[in-house]
Amino acid sequence: MKITILDRSAMGADIPVEILVSLGEVSVFDATPADKVSERIYNSDVIILNKVKITEDIINSSDCLKLICVFATGYDNIDINAARKRGVAVCNVPGYSTDSVVLFTMANVLSLFSHLREYNDFVTSGKYTESGVPNRLSPVFHELSGKVWGIVGLGNIGKAVARVAEAMGATVIANKRTPEEGYECVDIDELCRRSDIITLHCPLNDGTRSIINKDRIALMKNGVIIVNEARGAVVNEEDIKDAIISERIAAFGSDVYSTEPFSEDHPFNSIKNKSNVLLTPHAAWGAYESRVRCLGIIRDNISAFIDGKTLNRVDK
Repeated sequence: MKITILDRSAMGADIPVEILVSLGEVSVFDATPADKVSERIYNSDVIILNKVKITEDIINSSDCLKLICVFATGYDNIDINAARKRGVAVCNVPGYSTDSVVLFTMANVLSLFSHLREYNDFVTSGKYTESGVPNRLSPVFHELSGKVWGIVGLGNIGKAVARVAEAMGATVIANKRTPEEGYECVDIDELCRRSDIITLHCPLNDGTRSIINKDRIALMKNGVIIVNEARGAVVNEEDIKDAIISERIAAFGSDVYSTEPFSEDHPFNSIKNKSNVLLTPHAAWGAYESRVRCLGIIRDNISAFIDGKTLNRVDK
């Protein structure tokens, strides 16, 4: 069994890929450009990847390929239909990063909501010392208790965020395709109208692409904070940029982008240095414990496949 890891650098160099050696011969590449993918997987039975795009042409370029393992929960970078046609199995890793993403979500929201960046800048710039005043309470911040926290997407991550938000006194409403008992589920327009904080944790599909756009931003309260921990394209990035510049929304945070890393002409380049914008490099999923857990589940996925069993298959 020949196993090829295409982009270890996206998974972190500190995780122990040696745990895969017992399953077969392992080849590791830190990164693989698009024009090298077919060459590197040509003799591979199993490929492991995080962000490398696997197209129909790439799948068809290898007669050996039997299993694609994505080092993630989302698999929109893989042509699933092409894999099905060729009889190539595809496995993802569900649920491994919940605690890590919740950590980043809360850190992002709390930082923006309490203006930590502005307060830190006031101290580190020397203005606090120069002021001669023992405290500063501008910009004004508020308690979370009693605020409405809207959650778009109510899977494992969305539910975990809901529990933490409620523990801090917020009232949670959610948008979910199928309403779920125990949660106040509303349509997306109502969620936009009522929420003081909106966090996104939904998959990217035809129904969620640009689900937050200028029309829905127009429905929102003044002072709303939006944090995207889902996929970049679930928000219209140009509309978000305009909403920050016009001060239609109070703050925006994101760990994900429609193009990663985003290019020099991306809309967020014009707002990335604003004190009410917090952008991180698709890191929320990647706590060390989360990545080790992910690799362990990939090992289980491959082992199950070798044994003729089905585990975390998304091509079925």
